[in-house]
Formats: sequence, structure tokens, C-alpha cells
Amino acid sequence: MDKLRVGILGLGRGLTHLRNFLKIEEATVVGVADRIETWRERARPLCLEHGVPQVHEFEDLLALRPDAVVIASNGRCQAAHSIQALQAGCHVLSEVPGAFTEEEIHHLVLAVERYGRQYMLAENSAFLDFLRYWRKWLLEDRFGPVALADGEYLHYLPNSMVDVDLTKLTPAQVREREVAAARHSWRSDQPPIQYLTHDLGPLLEVLDDHVVSVTCRNGPRWCSQAPLRADGQVGLFQTAKGSLIRIMVTLNTRRPGAHNYRIFGVDGSAEWYSHEGFCRRFDRNRQEGQGWERIEIGTAARDADKNAGHGGTDIQMARCFVRAIRAGRPVPIDVFRMADYTLPGILAARSADLGGAPVSVPDLRRRPFATSAFWDHVDLPEDDPAGTDYRSDAGLTY
Repeated sequence: MDKLRVGILGLGRGLTHLRNFLKIEEATVVGVADRIETWRERARPLCLEHGVPQVHEFEDLLALRPDAVVIASNGRCQAAHSIQALQAGCHVLSEVPGAFTEEEIHHLVLAVERYGRQYMLAENSAFLDFLRYWRKWLLEDRFGPVALADGEYLHYLPNSMVDVDLTKLTPAQVREREVAAARHSWRSDQPPIQYLTHDLGPLLEVLDDHVVSVTCRNGPRWCSQAPLRADGQVGLFQTAKGSLIRIMVTLNTRRPGAHNYRIFGVDGSAEWYSHEGFCRRFDRNRQEGQGWERIEIGTAARDADKNAGHGGTDIQMARCFVRAIRAGRPVPIDVFRMADYTLPGILAARSADLGGAPVSVPDLRRRPFATSAFWDHVDLPEDDPAGTDYRSDAGLTY
């Protein structure tokens, strides 16, 4: 295949995708689409510079006959737009969550099988660089069996209303400014736990596992600016191999945003907090009195373009997609792996509605899950950075 001809739907989040695909030598952007003039205006200088046509409607973008389409529309539209692209003969790279309901996931699976094109979930967090080391260390048996894992998505989003000019507002601002045309954003009433792919997905790849059941509970609804969703939810996910994963998502509690990850092996553990940007490790070779070891591994590989979105993970993800399609190889996060990332959150919200009752999570594959294809695309590091003792500001070893 020559260069992959790519179209981009949605120029909000999609502007980052536009910048990245323009940088990828194996791809060419044949067009972008968005109904909203504000987003088109923002992207117009870049499109004019690179000769990329702008159109209003998705159908007009598909008429340009791209080989693949990036779906960067809002979460309630992504499944329908992905199916439309697959039906038109395009491969799909879809933003998260990929689907909003269990039924949509089933329809996506059927569309991939029917139309014979590839679907990849654009879960950039799976490309965080420290995960490569964690996977390597698990294969080296540095921690023993991993009994527990932990992920947190902490993102204060009180602006749950949107004006006609796309200004994001809190309900209080809508009242104060008497904005009559404001509407709820697509995430204003989304159960927080449904937006868990950034945290569950990476842990599933490190463990090479999938979820079989979930129980979840709601936090209160005390945030007046986003009253249509719980202030936070905590889910406990049992995996097929026996590990227990805890995921907490809060969009209503005021604090700096962060992704936090931990794995607990019977012989050692590792932790990574996004606001720190390095890893703490305590493997089977550390003595009890030594405490944590600090390992300088951060957001994305050292040779990545750090300005290409989310510390460089966005462009790494895009490259993997392009190279897999051009080579005729399965993509790293296919439609079934998307279901592994997304469906547990949808069913966790159902468990919360049932007061925490366990809910089974089905494997939608025609054959049982064997292993993830992710590490066929993302290489593991050969060497580790040198570690140092981790000490707090007070000089205490932990």
C-alpha cells in the first residue's frame, strides 16, 4: 500500500490528530470534516498550509474516499460514525470511549466482521512509556504474581454546559449570564466509571488479561455544578487470570488532574503518578529497609515528539495504527480489545445502579481470549534506567 489516505471527523479533539497525521510520512490527510464553524476556523490555517480540504458533513468526507477515518466526534456519536465509516469501506481509528452502550459495542463487532475493515480504539494511555517497563518486569518475574492493580482518573470537570459558540460553562455561570441556549455536554450525565479506558486499558495490557465480572458503587451527588452524575464511582474488576483491579473515576471533585497506577505483586510492587512523572519500584531484589527505588521513566519514550499530544503518546498511537494498516497486520487495540476496555465500565455503571451487585462481563470474541496483540506493536525496552533511592522531602525512606 502507498501512503494511507486519512480523513478526520471532528476538529475539537481531532485537531491534535490532524497535526499528528500530517507529521507521519506513511500517511496523507485527504480531508477533515466538522459541522461547527468555530472548530473549522481554528483548523483552517493548518489546512490551508498543507492543502487539506475542509467539509461540513461526514458524508462529504467519505466521498473523498479515504482509506481510514479518525472518529473524533463526541462519545454518544462515535459508534454510529465508526459503523458508517466501516460500511463505506474505511478502516477506523476511534476516540474513546468508542461506544456509549453495550448494544453499540455489539453493533461495532458485527460491522467489523461484515465489512472486513479494521477498527482500532485510540486509547493513548496504553502507549505510556512506563507501561513497557512494567510489562518487561512482569515477564522477568520481578514482582511475583500480581494479585491487585489500581488505577485512578482524577479530572475536575464542572463545566457541564455548552453555549452555542462552544463556550464551556458551569450551571452557575449559565444562570449568572442568563445564557438561554446553553445545553448539557455529552459527558454531563455520563456515569464517571464509564470513562475508565485511560486507566483500565493500560493495566489490562500490562497484565495481558481481561475482565470477567465487576461490582461498583456510587459516591454522593454533592457537586452542584454537575448534578446529573455521581461525584465519583469506584469499581472492582475481577480478571480472567484472577487479579483484582480497582478503578476510581471522579469528575466532580476539585483537585489537579491526574492518572495514577499501581500494581501489587506478592513479591513486589510498582507505582506511577502522572504529576510526578517517574516510577517507584520495589521488586524482589530490594531489601525491606531500602524502601522504594525511583526509576526515571515518564510519559512517553525519550525519542517521542513530546508536543504531539499527551506527552507524545498520541503520535505513537497514530503511527502504530498507520503501520498496522499499511502492513496488513491486526491493529494493537482492535474492536474486541476495545470491548475489553470499554464494556466493563458500562457494566460497572449498571452494577452501581443495582447497589453494587456483581455483573458478569462477557468476552465477545468468537474464540476465548488468549493473549493481547498490543505487545506485537509496542516493543519492550532492553535495559532499565539506573534506579535511585526514593526519599520524601522529610528525608524519610518509604
